This record gives sequence, structure tokens and C-alpha cells, in this order.
Amino acid sequence: MRGVIIVLMAFSLSACGTLEKKASMVNAGASKAEVMGALGEPDDRQMRGNLEAWQYCQTGAGFGYHDYRIVWFQDGRVTGLNSYKSTRPGASCRTDLREVRWEDAPNMTIEVRNR
Repeated sequence: MRGVIIVLMAFSLSACGTLEKKASMVNAGASKAEVMGALGEPDDRQMRGNLEAWQYCQTGAGFGYHDYRIVWFQDGRVTGLNSYKSTRPGASCRTDLREVRWEDAPNMTIEVRNR
């Protein structure tokens, strides 16, 4: 029994930060295909006009919390990344996905040229 506990603890510690490490490979301007290559299929996808937000979650990211990342896109390219955590007792990763707050989307700089 003691060996099983040690193996389970080692496994849970090896999973710590996995989503964080994968998300660190996503850069501004990356395509959707590049994001899927780094993070896989999103757990949630929401759209508004030419904006899109993909959410990812990791169960048991640390002791007593779930880890989340939101990848923001405009016109199919990454504009930024946000993170949050959930510590609600008894919650699963997917039940605590937040509704996307579009006002939290990273600002885009639009170049305006006079003709």
C-alpha cells in the first residue's frame, strides 16, 4: 500500500505545471494550428465576430486547484493568453470553465493610414 501511495504522489507531482509549460510555447501571432499543436483540442471555444477564445483546463494542477488558460485570437491569430485557477471543492475541471469576458481580451493595435 505504501508503494502505491508513493507512485501516486510522484505521478501527481510530475503533472504539476504541465498546462503552464505547454502554454509557454504559444506566442503572439501564432495560428490556430500552432496552438493545437502545443495545447491540443480546447476544452471550450467561444466566438464573437472576428474574436475567438479557447479555454484549456488541467485537473489537479496543484494541491487542491484546477489550472486554466484562455488563448485569445483575432482574425485567426493569437493576441494573448490569460490564466485563472479554481479551488471550489468538488468541482471538476470542465464544470468550472468561466464564461468568456470579452472585455478581458487583449487589446489589438490597429494601424490607420491616411490616403
